[in-house]
Amino acid sequence: MKEDEKSVPKTHFILCDDNADDLESLRESVEDYIASRGISGETLCFSSPEELLKFSEQKLDGKEVYLLDVVMPEVDGIDLGRKLRERGANSAVIYTSTSKEYALDAFEVHAFSYLIKPFSSEKLFAELDGCLGQITPPSQTISVKTVGGIVGVDAAEIIAVEYYAHRLTFHFKNGKTLDTVYKKQPFNVQAEELIKTGYFVRVSASYLVNIKKIRGLKTDEFIMCDGSRYKITRKFSAARRQYIEGEMQNGDNGVRK
Repeated sequence: MKEDEKSVPKTHFILCDDNADDLESLRESVEDYIASRGISGETLCFSSPEELLKFSEQKLDGKEVYLLDVVMPEVDGIDLGRKLRERGANSAVIYTSTSKEYALDAFEVHAFSYLIKPFSSEKLFAELDGCLGQITPPSQTISVKTVGGIVGVDAAEIIAVEYYAHRLTFHFKNGKTLDTVYKKQPFNVQAEELIKTGYFVRVSASYLVNIKKIRGLKTDEFIMCDGSRYKITRKFSAARRQYIEGEMQNGDNGVRK
């Protein structure tokens, strides 16, 4: 794995079907999809809705796509999807079934789609492409130590982070800034936790930019969604490649806000 790929949050494909053969077939198809699209993803399989509900109590980083069978014992797929929504799961739900009977019920819980078994890999892949383009990963709060105390900031609101005199300055899309307290640490140490969030990429000796807020790329600089520009120095040219690869992988899902 490349060093700059370690920070990319995974897409979690969470499968639930009480039919072992159907579950295994779906798992194989989803793993083929992950490989064909070259995305950072994993499959998590459950044969019981209760097991999945228990698992859903833990927080996952990245996107979540639930592929749920409809007719299951204990809790059917419709109720399962409803319970997942009540828990605030920021995700997409795709239902699979041998019958169209429950299709209207599925869309009451805002399912992305409803697939009738058996379905082709091409059909599944097309639905997965569509739903991944619509999911926004949960925003991440970063704890920032300032002279006034600890402040929680939304990573999605940050345009860039500047390092000067052992302090970080956060530049926000609303034009405001926030300074951290003095830390006797080099920038690469202070930047490490920020890069791990998957939001930031280093472009120079003194700057990180929010890769999700990049609007365009010129030869040696990023143009951000607020119009600001950040030069990419030769030492950190991997940032340019990372951005291009991300655009090719994910497609353009709309204007960054």
